[in-house]
Amino acid sequence: MARHGVRALRDLRRARRRRAYGTIDWMDALYRVYVTAIFSAAGVGVVSGWVAGQPVTPGELASVVDHGPAAVGLVVAMAVAVGLRSGGRGGPLVLQPADVMHVLLAPVPRATVLRGPALRQLRFSGFVGTVAGVVAGNLAGRRLPGPDVHWLVWGGVAGAVAGLAFTGSALVASGLRSGRRVAALLAAAAVGWSVVDLVRGSATSPATFLGRLAMSPLDRLGLPALGLSLVALPVVGLAVVGGTSLEAARRQAGLLAQLRFAVTMQDVRTVILLRRQLAAEGPRRRPWMRIPPGRRLPVWRRDWQGVLRWPAIRVVRLLGLGVVAGMAAAGAGQGTPALVFVSAAALLVAAFEAVEGLAQEADHPVRHETLPIRSGLLVVRHLGVPAVVMVGVVTVAVGGALALGGGATVLAAGAVIGVPAALAAVSGAALSIEIGAIDTLAAPELFGQAKMVGQMVGPAVMAVAGVLPVLAGRAAVDSGAPFMAGAGPAAIGVLMATVAVVAWLHRKD
Repeated sequence: MARHGVRALRDLRRARRRRAYGTIDWMDALYRVYVTAIFSAAGVGVVSGWVAGQPVTPGELASVVDHGPAAVGLVVAMAVAVGLRSGGRGGPLVLQPADVMHVLLAPVPRATVLRGPALRQLRFSGFVGTVAGVVAGNLAGRRLPGPDVHWLVWGGVAGAVAGLAFTGSALVASGLRSGRRVAALLAAAAVGWSVVDLVRGSATSPATFLGRLAMSPLDRLGLPALGLSLVALPVVGLAVVGGTSLEAARRQAGLLAQLRFAVTMQDVRTVILLRRQLAAEGPRRRPWMRIPPGRRLPVWRRDWQGVLRWPAIRVVRLLGLGVVAGMAAAGAGQGTPALVFVSAAALLVAAFEAVEGLAQEADHPVRHETLPIRSGLLVVRHLGVPAVVMVGVVTVAVGGALALGGGATVLAAGAVIGVPAALAAVSGAALSIEIGAIDTLAAPELFGQAKMVGQMVGPAVMAVAGVLPVLAGRAAVDSGAPFMAGAGPAAIGVLMATVAVVAWLHRKD
């Protein structure tokens, strides 16, 4: 019976592929892939030459040799941690609802049904990791010694292993049904191990050894091949994939279908809410602490009550984003300008978490008409608590930058740049939410296009602008002036841009 079921499953999938790809002009598709690959490679080469920075000094090279592998390993460990948490919730396989309801309940071994989607998921994550590793290797080769080809090859290999480890860890946690708590503990252990290596300058975790493999063109790092041990994760994941929970797969299938639709419609707010549902991330039943009752500053009190019910994982995520933002900003200040975009992205994601009170207000637009306050003024009052939260995130970012050295310079830069960067990220997130709340019934096409452009470009521009004073300070240092001579005026410009955005929000009716 099982043999006939497997044969029917193969016929079903073959028919589905024919129906999906039967109308594709393969010559036209190959031509598009060819043209896209050429322009992508040219674009990466041009952008790499523009943002790579100057070659490292001997002191910076010594720091890279001591801490670089552990820093790369920390990124890999974070990817594995995300995979473990995804697997603890029943991921990472993306199945069609019909497959969950019919194929997984058919008299066919569940491992046979799930191994095909698992292999496709591993293939995709390995490809994405390879591309990311090649790009990172290209950027590293512009500043670090060693043949460029070696940086590209070993960066691609390390990226592929990291991508496979990301999906493999999720498959292991899902197949073994480890549960969210066990998966969270394992994720914390993986990240903590890499943090210890980073602080001590040692190499003990497999992720750090993978970092040594990625940086092997320096020819000063031992035992890099041990990083390949992470390939065991996808192998074990494929072996235990049959243990995936049917209930979790059904829940994932329904939510992912909605998530795809929200991404297609550029609905950032819905994407955030669906991601939280996928992560089973709800508010705490009991707040971390209670605010005494009162009638003064109701918006301020309400937003703080929401923050005090954040689950622990959201707090940890904000702290992690702060560390990433600080380390990336420090790297940009030390001569790798491309890391400005990494720092800005981390701050913007944290800001979207911080403006939850404003987002909930935007979810109920009719409620504005029942309140004795103008809409724009209400929006501005909702920005107070997110600003305080983001200042805390930036404080953590300064700590992350201090981990890479700098001492007094980092503290001074954080004092000048930190608050403007936090306010810029908050204003960008608020801009995205309020643009999404604009009524488009009057002229759907015109306002629809403006809304899409504003949601995509506005927040990113504000977040990047908030970190640009780092590059201004670096340019001042290169010209022989103090860091603050360049960073200070740029920070004032960021504050002016933030005030302009807040003024627009205040005028919104």
